[in-house]
Amino acid sequence: MKNHGPSFFQEGMRFMAHCPLCQTRYQPSFVKIIAEREDSYLVHVLCNKCHSAVVALVFANLFGVNSVGLLTDLASDEVLEAQQRTVGADDVLELYKICRDGSLTELVTA
Repeated sequence: MKNHGPSFFQEGMRFMAHCPLCQTRYQPSFVKIIAEREDSYLVHVLCNKCHSAVVALVFANLFGVNSVGLLTDLASDEVLEAQQRTVGADDVLELYKICRDGSLTELVTA
C-alpha cells in the first residue's frame, strides 16, 4: 500500500475527535504518534479534561481510512513497553487456569 502522508493521518484522527467518556474535543497537542508504518499509525490520545486515554490504530485499506481504539489508563510510554512484551505459552495456560477456576481476583492482583 502506498504512503498516504499527513492527510491520511488527519483523516483518521477525525474519527476520534472527542473523548468517549466525557465527550470533550481532543486537543491536537495531546495526540502522540507512538509508532508508524507506511499504511498505519499507532496513536495515544489523552483527554485534557477527564485524563482518560485512547490508544488507536489508524490505518488505510481498500475501504478508506479507519481507526480502532481502546480506552486505557496507560501513558504513551507504557503502551510501547506493553507492545514489546511477548506472551508465552505459560502466560496463556495461567490465564486459562484463572478463568477456568473463576478466580479473577488472582488476575487483578497479579
